[in-house]
Amino acid sequence: MGRLVGYVLALCVGFWFVSCAMVPKPVSENPATIVWNFAGSFYDTARDRLITKSALTYWRKINEDGSFGDRFAIGGANAFNRAINTTRFRKVRDEVVVLDSGEYFLDSFELEAPRSIAQSQPGDYTERDGWDHGANAPRFLSLKVAPGARVVLPKLVFKVVQNGDKTSYTQEIKILICSLENQKDKAKSAEDFANEMDLSGFALRYGNAIAIETAPSDLCEEIFAPEADRRK
Repeated sequence: MGRLVGYVLALCVGFWFVSCAMVPKPVSENPATIVWNFAGSFYDTARDRLITKSALTYWRKINEDGSFGDRFAIGGANAFNRAINTTRFRKVRDEVVVLDSGEYFLDSFELEAPRSIAQSQPGDYTERDGWDHGANAPRFLSLKVAPGARVVLPKLVFKVVQNGDKTSYTQEIKILICSLENQKDKAKSAEDFANEMDLSGFALRYGNAIAIETAPSDLCEEIFAPEADRRK
C-alpha cells in the first residue's frame, strides 16, 4: 500500500512539473547562454507596503514559420511552487538560462503582492497573450539572441503601484530598465534590431502595452545589489 501511495505521489509531482512551463531544452548544437534578473516591485499605497521579489515571467518562442512555441517560465518561483500555486516568490537573483537562438516574447508576468499575486493579464497563464496580432509585434517586449551568444541581459523591474483599497483601486504598471544606455529607444526598425544583435549577441524590442522607462540608478542599486551590500 505504501509503495502504491508513493507511486501515485510521484506521478502527481511529475505531472505538476511537466504542466508547469519548464524552460525548453535546447535542440541546436550552438545555443545561447543568457543571464536573467527581473524583479517585481509591488507598492500598495493604502497599506504603505512595498514587496520586491523575483518577477515570474512567461515566454514564448517565435518559430521560423511565424507560429508560437509553448509557454515557459523564468524567475518568480521554482516549478514545484508554481505547481501548487504558492504566493511565495523567491528573492531577486541572477538566473542562467540556455536557449536555442531566435526571438522570444514576454507573454505575461506575475508579481508577489500582499496576500495575493498581481498578474499582467487576467486568467491562467495558458490563456494570456503577450502578442499584439494587429501590429504583429510584442505587447510588452521581446528578446532576440544569436547562436552561441553569452550575454547578460539588462536588469528589469516590473513596477506596480496600487492606489486605493481592493474594492476600488487603480494600478500604474511600468517596466523599468537598469543599465541600458544603448537601448533607450522604444521603437526599432527590423534593420536596427538585426544590427544590434550582431554587435552584442542580443537585442530587445519593446511593445506599447506598458510604459517602459530607464530606471533611476539608486533604485537599481537598492534592488539588485548583493544582499551583503544592502545590509551595510
